[in-house]
Amino acid sequence: MTIEQTVLQTFRELPPDKQQEVLDFMQFLKYKLSEQKPFSISENQEHSREGKEITDFWLALQEFRQRVDLESIDDNTFENLRDKSPGREVNL
Repeated sequence: MTIEQTVLQTFRELPPDKQQEVLDFMQFLKYKLSEQKPFSISENQEHSREGKEITDFWLALQEFRQRVDLESIDDNTFENLRDKSPGREVNL
């Protein structure tokens, strides 16, 4: 059995959430191997981080944008998210 066949067989045996993780990792590896840069830094901008950290952040941001529909978020999205109670009562 070839590596490709083994990978496909193993992939099919995984639950959907783990299949998504495998796909995300494969896309990360593919992107990492490509020579294109996620963004360009102008000559006036300085940064103290290494390229790897910036690339990892960029990939995380792209993944977030794919998973979350940003246009569906409005002012009322987080309306009743926070518990406004003061917490437990304390009798002194």
